[in-house]
Amino acid sequence: MRKLYLYAPALKKYETDYLNSENGWRMVSVTGTACAFNCDHCNRRILEGMEDASTREKMKNVLEKVIKEGHRGLILSGGSSVRGEVPIWRYSDLLSNYANKLTFIAHTGVVRNPEIAEKFAKAGVKIALLDMVGDNETIRDVLKQPFTVDDYLNSFKYLKSAGIKIAPHVIVGLSRKGIDGDLHAIELLKEVNPDTVIIVGLMPLVGTRNTRQPTPQELIAALRKARDEFSVPVMLGCARPRGSAYLEVDKFAVDYDIDGIAFPEEEVIPYARNKREIIFSNACCGNVIFDVLGVI
Repeated sequence: MRKLYLYAPALKKYETDYLNSENGWRMVSVTGTACAFNCDHCNRRILEGMEDASTREKMKNVLEKVIKEGHRGLILSGGSSVRGEVPIWRYSDLLSNYANKLTFIAHTGVVRNPEIAEKFAKAGVKIALLDMVGDNETIRDVLKQPFTVDDYLNSFKYLKSAGIKIAPHVIVGLSRKGIDGDLHAIELLKEVNPDTVIIVGLMPLVGTRNTRQPTPQELIAALRKARDEFSVPVMLGCARPRGSAYLEVDKFAVDYDIDGIAFPEEEVIPYARNKREIIFSNACCGNVIFDVLGVI
């Protein structure tokens, strides 16, 4: 079986006897808590938990801090502009000065043209994170965005053409069409030749609307389809429902040769050790691309 990578970035407090998030890669927002959209499943709440890097001075302070603390990477995020992308590019000259010291993994948002993709590349972004949505109804009614499925697919194509690795996320529970819509989003990824496929699950947040928490069986169905369809690394990502009912999802990931798990349930770690070689990491789980390749 493949090696199993277990990740714990500093996105939340996580502590086990085997791995903790205290020294994990940090996530910053280049827009603070601002976003041009008001998606039902987020309502800007996710931005509240990110470190503020919304000015040049704040961004530079973060970069210096993570290097001083010995980190090897940083997760760049933020709210979308009205054009669709997260405006990380406005710090391109600053970020490029640190690109030889840190691996930048970025939530890019929707990238509408090749020129914007090139701006991410010039900023030193190595891996792009973007949700894949499989139907226009969900984009319109849940994400409240004026985009289409083709806009999402083209985003990945533009980013790949700019030399950036792509790590599409499929959020199980997001589609208005139910699990069939979520599985269709995975199917569509064949068109963009992803470098990894990351499966996550919708977690209804306080203040959000029209959300559907997926069942363990739905998450398992998505992991199975991703593994069956793709030879690239497949991840069980950080955002997903927790609790005893979902323990079987982590165990399935171990048994079905999924390449990695972010924030694994503690009981799963000894279970996995009896079956596979384990590698512990404090990186963003999107870094599984470079971990498996053995390069940066």
